[in-house]
Amino acid sequence: MVPAATLPGVGLVTGAASGLEETKRLINDHKSGSDVKIDAKTYHVDVTSADSVTNAFNSVKEDFGRLDYSVQCAGIVLFTGPSVEVSIEDFDLQNAVLYRGLWLCSRAALNIMRSQPLDYEVYPEIPQYRAQRGAIINVSSVIGLMSQTDTPIYSGAKAAVLGITRADAVDYAEKRIRVNAVLPALIETPMISPTPEIRAIVEKAGKAKTPMKRIGMPEEVADPIVFLASNNASFITGTSLHVDGGFTISV
Repeated sequence: MVPAATLPGVGLVTGAASGLEETKRLINDHKSGSDVKIDAKTYHVDVTSADSVTNAFNSVKEDFGRLDYSVQCAGIVLFTGPSVEVSIEDFDLQNAVLYRGLWLCSRAALNIMRSQPLDYEVYPEIPQYRAQRGAIINVSSVIGLMSQTDTPIYSGAKAAVLGITRADAVDYAEKRIRVNAVLPALIETPMISPTPEIRAIVEKAGKAKTPMKRIGMPEEVADPIVFLASNNASFITGTSLHVDGGFTISV
């Protein structure tokens, strides 16, 4: 029997503010029904600023002593039109958040993880052969693999996330740091509903292209992230996990 994924230690999720109230509710629900102690803290960080990212990650290290898991999911999407209609400002903004910002966060996490003890030395319930210094999960998108009209910069940045995920996975494997990516399709978040009109268009098109004929829920992305972060995934690194209801296998 495979044990349930557990995450002893310290985790940091960048880009969590858009779902902050839901995050607080889930934490409170867990506290009320579990003996496991959760100490949640928020940090303000501008992922486009190298200094802001470094300061935030250093604050986590100072507050908690180590960093076991880092999930990069800060995002922005602009329906800019095809490439010749994209302004340089929009190009720079999306890349500053989606690729450079993710890289800054992943880099800061790696810098902390590479010099800390293996987790089994701190959390004795972890088998030594499954030990790791840290796990990083980068949130990309199915659009990083496939094409969609009017999102050339978003598509390119999300594809770049897959490249940096594989490169870091190779570079830090011997340090026992695992790096993986999750590729969601349409997920029920504010990002797909900037206006009722856009929401209706996105939902209709998304359901039509998804074999499961529905939009995913945030917890359906969170669960695979928890698995990839946990020691249950101790022999998995450099992979890209599709969480898309079959979107990428449909014709």
